[in-house]
Amino acid sequence: MSQTELRPTVIYVTGGWGVHDTRWVGALEACNYAVVVCDEPLEVGGLVVRHQAVAVLAGPLFTVTQRIGPITVPLIGLSWGFDLNEELPNLPAPSDTTWFQGLAGLIVDSKATCDIALSLGVDPAGIWVIPWGVDLGLFTPSGPSIKAADHGFDGQTRVALSLRTHDDLYRTADVIEAFGIAALAAPDLALVMGGSGPLTGAHQARISELGISSRFRLLGQIAEVDLPAHLRGCDAYVTASQSDGTSVTMLQAMACGAPVIASANAGNAEWISDGLTGRTFPVGDVFALSELLISCGRDSKSLAAANRARDLVDEQANWSKNRLQLLSILGPTKSPRVSGEGGV
Repeated sequence: MSQTELRPTVIYVTGGWGVHDTRWVGALEACNYAVVVCDEPLEVGGLVVRHQAVAVLAGPLFTVTQRIGPITVPLIGLSWGFDLNEELPNLPAPSDTTWFQGLAGLIVDSKATCDIALSLGVDPAGIWVIPWGVDLGLFTPSGPSIKAADHGFDGQTRVALSLRTHDDLYRTADVIEAFGIAALAAPDLALVMGGSGPLTGAHQARISELGISSRFRLLGQIAEVDLPAHLRGCDAYVTASQSDGTSVTMLQAMACGAPVIASANAGNAEWISDGLTGRTFPVGDVFALSELLISCGRDSKSLAAANRARDLVDEQANWSKNRLQLLSILGPTKSPRVSGEGGV
C-alpha cells in the first residue's frame, strides 16, 4: 500500500482553478491529506464513495453549487469571502441559498463572512472561521527592499503601492483617481501598481490624461517570492476594495511592516483599526483616500501602527498554524458532525 493510500483522502471540488485553490490544496496536503481534485462537480458523489472520503466544496460557492446538483454526500463548503459578500446579494431568488442547509459544515475566513452565513440560517456549530494567513518566514520586515530609486524615481520620492486585481470589486480606479488628486498637492508622491485585470488599459489611459505618467509605474503580475521586497520598500500599501473577507495581500503588507491604507469594509476592519494598525477611509471616498496618500510615509506614528499590525499578523494570521485547524474539522471521518468538533 502506498503512502498516499495510507492518508485520509479529501475530494476537493472546484469549478475552476486559481490562487485560492492553490493555497487550500497546499494546506490540505501540508496536513497530510491525499487530495483528489474534482473539477466536474456532478462527479463528487461517486468520488466520495469510491475513496471513502470527505468532500470540500471550494469557492466561489455559488459558481460551484449551480453545477453540483442535489447534495447526496457530506459536503463541507469553503467560502472565498467575496461569494457571500458580493455574489449573494445578486442572486435571483432566496431559494438559491437553500443548499446551505444541506452542508455538513462551512469554512469561512472572517467574522464578517461568518455573520452572513449565520443570517442564512447555517447552524453555528457547523461554521469554522479560519482566517487567511501568510508565510511568516517569507513575509518579514527584514530583508531586501525595492525602493523609489529602484523604480526610476528620485530617491526622496514616497511610493504608494497597490497590488489588487484591476477590476471594479477592488476599486483600483479609486486608487488612480485619489492619486491624481494627491499628486497635485504632493509632488514627491508616486504610485506603483502591480497586478493586472480588465481595467488595466483604462488605468493607463487615465494616468496619461492626468499628465502624471512619469510618477506612475505599472509592474504587472509579481511573483509571490518577490512581493516582500516591494512591500518593505514602499511608504504605504493601499487597498480600496469594495469588500473583502480577509485580504491575503493586505496581511502580507502588514507582515512586512508596510504602513497600510485600507478601505473600511467589514473584512478589512477586522485587521486595520484607524490610527492603531493603519489608516482607513470609507469605501468609494476618493477624496478621503487622497488625503491619506498626501500624508503617507514612514513617520514615527505610521511605523508604530505598522509594528502593531505586524504583531497582530504574528498572533492571528500565521498560515502554517491556521491551516492546522483543518485537522480538527476534517479529521479521519466523513464529516465534522461525526467527529464532534467545530463551532463558531
